[in-house]
Amino acid sequence: MSKNFMLMFGVGLVLVGAAIWALFIKQAGAHIDPKGSVVKVRTLKLDDEHSVAVADIRISNDADYDVVARNIEVSAIGPKGPTQGNVVAEMDVKNLFKNYPILGEQFNPILKARDKVPPRSTIDREVCATFDIPVEQLDKRTDFIVRMEDITGPVAEMHEKRK
Repeated sequence: MSKNFMLMFGVGLVLVGAAIWALFIKQAGAHIDPKGSVVKVRTLKLDDEHSVAVADIRISNDADYDVVARNIEVSAIGPKGPTQGNVVAEMDVKNLFKNYPILGEQFNPILKARDKVPPRSTIDREVCATFDIPVEQLDKRTDFIVRMEDITGPVAEMHEKRK
């Protein structure tokens, strides 16, 4: 093989490699993968067998497209296993904060279906859920999980960091 052929073959490989690398870099923001965390959870006793939890969450979107919430689920992992919560509607949350000042103030808007996380940004929201367990059992939880599913399928599963 001639020296010129080897040189041109090497240059061709470098150009093809650069084109593939540029394609990967260009597509980096096209993959929707929302991430988040539970910042704080406040609990309240409703009666002897029911309680409510208000979670402050932070959701990040590193993609070049909106993340749009389709479904929101809440669960608490306690000593007796996982307990699914029932997400509370926005108007009911406002009444809850108004009628139970012990919860403190509502710091962030409520996360609801069709809420958007803009591209390359982070938002803070609140999620409220009722549980069919006593507040004492809810307070003994080892984890509090908020799952938000995007309309295109990806799921952000946010966990509380218990100390």
